[in-house]
Amino acid sequence: MKIAEFKLERTLARFQNEVEYDLSASGIYPLFIREILSPEEMEEVYNNLHLKYVHTAGTKHLRQAVSTFYEGMDPNCVFMTNGSAEALYLLAWSLIEPGDEVAFMLPNFMLLSHVVEANGAVVRNFTLDPAKKWSLDVESLKDAVTPKTKLICVCNPNNPTGTVLSREHMAEVVKVAESVGAYVLSDEVYRGAEQSDDMTPTFWGLYDKVIVISGLSKSFGLPGLRVGWIAGPRDIVEKAWFYHDYLSTTVTTFSDMLATRALQPEMRDRIFRRNREIVRQNLATFTDWVNSHKGVLSFTPPQAGCFAFVKFDLPVTSWDLVMDMVKNDSVFVIPGSCFGIEGHLRMNFGVEKNFLARGLERIDRTLARYAR
Repeated sequence: MKIAEFKLERTLARFQNEVEYDLSASGIYPLFIREILSPEEMEEVYNNLHLKYVHTAGTKHLRQAVSTFYEGMDPNCVFMTNGSAEALYLLAWSLIEPGDEVAFMLPNFMLLSHVVEANGAVVRNFTLDPAKKWSLDVESLKDAVTPKTKLICVCNPNNPTGTVLSREHMAEVVKVAESVGAYVLSDEVYRGAEQSDDMTPTFWGLYDKVIVISGLSKSFGLPGLRVGWIAGPRDIVEKAWFYHDYLSTTVTTFSDMLATRALQPEMRDRIFRRNREIVRQNLATFTDWVNSHKGVLSFTPPQAGCFAFVKFDLPVTSWDLVMDMVKNDSVFVIPGSCFGIEGHLRMNFGVEKNFLARGLERIDRTLARYAR
């Protein structure tokens, strides 16, 4: 099977660990174990956690914990994966056949699009409209969907723009899906990292053919656990589980235990409060920085997540601009071309505040070389 280069992940792999200031990631400053477990609980883990295999679909207590994040979800409709990226891969592999059509939101995390295309499916893109603060272009969605469409893929909150679909636009997605009997796949891994106190609505429960993927790497600030999940119709979940036998088999015992703890409602709320405080404070700093480059930089403030999709007005491609930053100023962000959108940069502000300030100072140096 020939597959397109996954530009985002390949670019991260090449440069993320080669610079002093990495502002490329899409997750919030990670938690420490001490923020989840007390010393007494840690001692209990040390003495009694048996490092055996856990259930390959996820332990009952972990799937039950995931289900509490959604109203009316049956834990039996949840299947655990090693991160949300594996969840996307499993769905691309298990659900989509050669000749199927997939309607895919742009901009987006491109994993599923590349995998289904390599497997012989036809990908038809629909878009968020930058002229309307990256809101859904409903007409482009309708144009992308045909009677052969098997899956409509959305990312909500969106990566890389941080925008959130309105309830009206969510209803439009469902309506279009119902008209052709397509599944809706909603990547909701940034749900819980909102700038407001309002949780992003989930697609779960809006339609009997909704599939949700998520995980603990982004809004939970726990990327090192590598815990994700698929939630959807039982037949879809069980088919993904079947294909999972060929991949990573199971999450780790320690990850299963910590994830169960992190997903308990009280702990989950505490984690979200911590992470929202980081993104809200740092967005104010980041906004001031963007505004200091009027005429060169602009962006639509994200509604969720810890990154911004910044438009630049410079006589250079996004790739060449980022390579200049990496080579000459040892700072790294993601070129918009990794998301199929030129003239933009995805920049992470969900890091430690002093680290952010120093990283932005390095980008100032790069931009100064292009001053007119």
